Order: sequence, then C-alpha cells, then structure tokens
Amino acid sequence: MNARESSDRLRNALSRYRNLLILVKGSPDPDVIASSFALKALCECLSIKSSIVALAEISLPQNRAIVKSLGIPLGIVKGPPSPHGFDAYAVLDFQSAYMKGVSEKLPCAVHIDHHAEAEDDVKADFRLVSDEAGAASTYMALFLHELDLPPPGSLRTAVATALLLGIQTDTDNLRHATKLDYEALQFLSGSADERIVQKVSSVPLSEEAIRLIGMAMADHEAYHDWFLAGLSFIDESKRDNIAIAADFLLDTGDAETVVVFAIVEKKRGRGLSLDVSFRTSNADLDLNGIIKSITSEGGGRAYKGAYQVNLDYFASCPDRDLLWKMVRLTTLETLKASRDNKRLIELQGFYRRVRGKIEGLFGA
Repeated sequence: MNARESSDRLRNALSRYRNLLILVKGSPDPDVIASSFALKALCECLSIKSSIVALAEISLPQNRAIVKSLGIPLGIVKGPPSPHGFDAYAVLDFQSAYMKGVSEKLPCAVHIDHHAEAEDDVKADFRLVSDEAGAASTYMALFLHELDLPPPGSLRTAVATALLLGIQTDTDNLRHATKLDYEALQFLSGSADERIVQKVSSVPLSEEAIRLIGMAMADHEAYHDWFLAGLSFIDESKRDNIAIAADFLLDTGDAETVVVFAIVEKKRGRGLSLDVSFRTSNADLDLNGIIKSITSEGGGRAYKGAYQVNLDYFASCPDRDLLWKMVRLTTLETLKASRDNKRLIELQGFYRRVRGKIEGLFGA
C-alpha cells in the first residue's frame, strides 16, 4: 500500500462533501470504533461535519470503557439510520459498504476494511479493502501519519489511543500483527495515553461472558478438528460475547478451529438473527471462502471471521425451545458440510486469485 498516495486520495474524496454519516454496520468493537473516530477527526481537521452512528448497542465492558474514557461521540440508532441532513456516508471495518435506505439516497464517500475483498455493488469515492493489515485502525493510523493530522493536542492523543487499542484487539494482542500494523503502532505509541490503554486492557471478562463460555464447554460437538458450540438465545446487547467465547475456547482448547453461534434477540421483539463467530489457529484456512460459501452476509480473514443470518420471520414463534433446536441442528449440519468441503473451497479460491492475477497482467 502506498500510504502517501492513499492518504491524498482519501482527503480528496472527503473534501467533496460537507456532512458525512459514518456508519458502524456491525457490532461496535474497538477496531470499528477507533477507525470511525479517526475518520471523524480527519473530517474535523478538514472542516467537514460528521456523525458516527452505530446500528447496535455496545455490549462489552471493554468497548464501553474505550468510548467513555476517550469521549468518543458514538450515537446508537434504533432501526434503519436516517440519511437526512447528510450528503455522503462512510463504512469502515465491514466488507460491504451497502446499507439499505442509505445507499439508495447518498453516495459512499469512503469504504475501508481489512478483510479479503468481496464483491460490492456500491461505488465509493475512496475504497481500500485489503487484508494487508490486521485492522482497519492500521490504515487510518497510516493515513493520519502521512497527513500529520490531527495536530498535537487532546484530540490527537484520544485518536492515537483509540487506534492503538483497535489494532491491539483485532490482531489478538499482536499475535497476528503484520508489517503495516507494526508501522502504525510505531507512529501511535508516541501519542497514545498509556494509562488509558492499560486501564481498558485490564477490564476482566464479564459474568455473562464467563457463563456463556461455561455453556459452550458443557454443550458442544467436536467434528474432526473443529469445535462447534451453540449458546441458544442472547440479547443483542450481549452479542459480542459470542466472539469472546470463541477466542477463549480457541486459546484453551485442543481444536484447531472453533465456531460459536447463537440466536441474537433484538430489543422489544424487533427481530432475531443467527450470529456465527469463527476462530482458527490455522493461517492457511480460507475462512472467507468458507463463510462466503454459506452466506454473503459475513466474511473472514486469517484466524477469524463471522456471518449473520436474518431470522426475523421466526420472531413470533411461540416455542423458543423448538426454534432453537431447529436453528442449532441446521447450523451444525451446515458447519459440518463446510468443514468437509473446505479443500474444494480453498481450491476455488486459489483459482479465482490466479485468474485475477492473469486478468490483471493482460488487462482482461
């Protein structure tokens, strides 16, 4: 990645607009919180108005601590976000930039993600989707470094601290960090508030996370080298515990790959979704290909991935036990089939990459 050229293109893309809607499409984790905050800070330096809007509650204590400690202006909306008053929108740390009700009315100014590139029918003035870095926060840190923004002061410190935590979290405490991640950390370490980093990093597992880990340990299936665990129903304010459980089980178990899933209940009966979180210690496992073979509503990169399935149609089902049995059985069979077909999926991905390189060489 040419950081100088990319940062200039990002600044030029933003400069076309006056008021930017920064959408947090997935669960608000440290990486998307930090990268969105950094983009908002860049907008402020360019005299562009912007608002960060999340579509889900912040569920983990660590993530709430980041927002509170750094004073990050993150709004939560109930239902579809309104494009009113904005003239463009941005999406970070998510494979697809499409947002129903927004993409049809506003141009996408910025789309930045660190997962493998996926097909997207939304054009963006600036798009960087590459797994060359371990976090979207890495890209934003490198852009701000090239632009020398924000200027020294409290905002620069807050942004640097958030980005450092975003990189730390998405690279699993640097265990899977790339060369770009270390370049970004070198820049951030001189500006970040180490006291806040230590404070947030030391927040313990919540009682809910511990309960769900215990549930997964007590009720799971081992399938070849995969560990599959369902957690039944979870309130959407606790949905990040699905990924927390997967992380913990991978670190403490004997399985090479862990998959944890649950039905997420939206507040006030607004609907249901199946959330599935993957973790693996196998760097060669094509999680993105496996997930894309199941659904387009998700994706992966090295070591981790996730997907969601909308279950709103079943929200009125009066027998929750029966509904969970059906979803659990179907999900287990789907995951087992994916495990059996992983070699075919990896071969298909290999041939797609080779074909892309050949087409790039000959301008096909």
